[in-house]
Amino acid sequence: MVIGLIMFISLLLIINWMNIHLLYSGTYSRLQKGEKIVNLSPITATTGIGYVLAQVILSSFFVESLKILIIIGVLSLLSVATAFFSTSIHKYFYIRKNIEKVKQVYPQFGLPKRQRIQG
Repeated sequence: MVIGLIMFISLLLIINWMNIHLLYSGTYSRLQKGEKIVNLSPITATTGIGYVLAQVILSSFFVESLKILIIIGVLSLLSVATAFFSTSIHKYFYIRKNIEKVKQVYPQFGLPKRQRIQG
């Protein structure tokens, strides 16, 4: 239980550290401009799929209960989803702190949909 909690907190910290690093290194701005960088999607997808398959295979050999296997799957999905969505917290606080800078880059930011210029 304690190891799981430590790993969950570590996952949150690592994902947020990566988000901050990508933000301040200019990676996000290069992505928005459409500049080509290394495509990590296949590597990330393969790693995740490999982990899930390994977990299912090992659990099917060593765990008699399907209920435990389902719980492991749900907890894994919730952990990854929480870490993924926690990166939005950093973006939210950045926007709250630097609203004028955001409006300089995106003048329509914060306007109601009717007042935005459709382009």
